Amino acid sequence: MMRLYEQFQDLVLGVASLLVLVVVWQLVVELGLVNPFFVSKPTLVATEMASQLNSGILLRHTVATLHALVLSFGLAAGVGIGLGLLAGWFRDVESALDPFIWFKYSAPTIAFYPLFIAWLGYGLPTIVAIAFLFALTPIYANTVSAIRNVDANLVRAARSFGARPHDIFLRVAIPGSIPMIVAGLRLGVGRALTGVVVAELFGSTEGLGYAVGFYGQKLQTTPMMVIIVVVVILGVLLTQLLSRFEAATSFWRTGS
Repeated sequence: MMRLYEQFQDLVLGVASLLVLVVVWQLVVELGLVNPFFVSKPTLVATEMASQLNSGILLRHTVATLHALVLSFGLAAGVGIGLGLLAGWFRDVESALDPFIWFKYSAPTIAFYPLFIAWLGYGLPTIVAIAFLFALTPIYANTVSAIRNVDANLVRAARSFGARPHDIFLRVAIPGSIPMIVAGLRLGVGRALTGVVVAELFGSTEGLGYAVGFYGQKLQTTPMMVIIVVVVILGVLLTQLLSRFEAATSFWRTGS
């Protein structure tokens, strides 16, 4: 039993902390410490969630958000990893890209929203563009750092056996960078989800972000809390999935 607990300790503790949070939330509302108008309460949220699932509304909004998330995150992963590999291996490429990457990093991404509306119109293209910008920087930065911090001993060993630069890049640098690249993807997926939800708040007719804004404008706290809970669950599931993948690829770096 103890061994089983140790194996799933993180999961058990995580679920326990969430259950404590739910119980506290219910108690503070039931005891009148907080007005349920502002935060609703778990029992009402659960009932409303079941109702939205039965009606298909929740599924429709979730699918719309996941569609935009897959497109934007996939695009950010492809571009971020591709540019990161080149910038990490070639100093000149990094120098050429740095002004654009760090300008994007320092500028508030949502400030570009009116421009994307003018260029792409309302709907999916703008949502994908905004979420892509949200997710790009951590993926790119982690990939560059991963390539730059490849084990020097492995590089020297490869050179001593006559490996050419492209062999070192393909067979040493990239495999050794996988764990840190996956860490960048873990950060990027959360940023992409944030970008999708924020963009849907302003310019969409479906999706979880749109639903939050719709119910919020009508001061319907319980339906709004259902959507917020779903967004949180999605974020946790996606980041945990990539965390597991990151742990599974750690042997690429350690060689164990």
